[in-house]
Amino acid sequence: MTIESTTHAKAQIVTYQQNKQGKDCCGDSYLSIETDTHFICALADGLGSGRLAKRSANIAMEVIRKSQHEEVSTLLKKINHALVKERGVVITILKIDFLTNTLTYGNVGNISTYLLTELGEVNRLLPVLGYLSGRPYQENVLKLPFYSGSTFLLHSDGASFSWVDSHWLQQSLSLNEAMEKLVSKMKYKDDDATIIIGRMYDEPKK
Repeated sequence: MTIESTTHAKAQIVTYQQNKQGKDCCGDSYLSIETDTHFICALADGLGSGRLAKRSANIAMEVIRKSQHEEVSTLLKKINHALVKERGVVITILKIDFLTNTLTYGNVGNISTYLLTELGEVNRLLPVLGYLSGRPYQENVLKLPFYSGSTFLLHSDGASFSWVDSHWLQQSLSLNEAMEKLVSKMKYKDDDATIIIGRMYDEPKK
């Protein structure tokens, strides 16, 4: 089991990836970026598997890196344009604005997203059908209040869990422990799988 952890000033991200059986790379790609004004976490699942799927997912992440100050809806449009003649992706983008304490959720396609508050409330944000590949698409973009101490979970469709498994994420001593439990309970499909757990903090993490 390979679990990686990234610590930002106001966020900790723990990730797990697994290739589709017989493939030499995972066709999913992700990123997390923090600045003084915002935090972004995104997960893209390239259509199909292998290197061409990975290429599309990497293109999506590079668009976000270059245009991270744009609105989430604009990022989705730019990604769609960049993926003309490519395999395409399904994607979720979470962008937290530290100045307004708002979280923007942007989604196209089957990336599962859960938000968990410090009070133990679980909110599953529903994806919309479709994908980005240079064609017309439907998006789901929501603005929500953001609370410090919140935890989020993203995963591609190569992994699945029961609804109950998301409820104990807040009770875990660490995100690494939470990831280990999730992976042990994961219903793996024969596909690329990526899981991201993130937790946000009011003050810079020591």
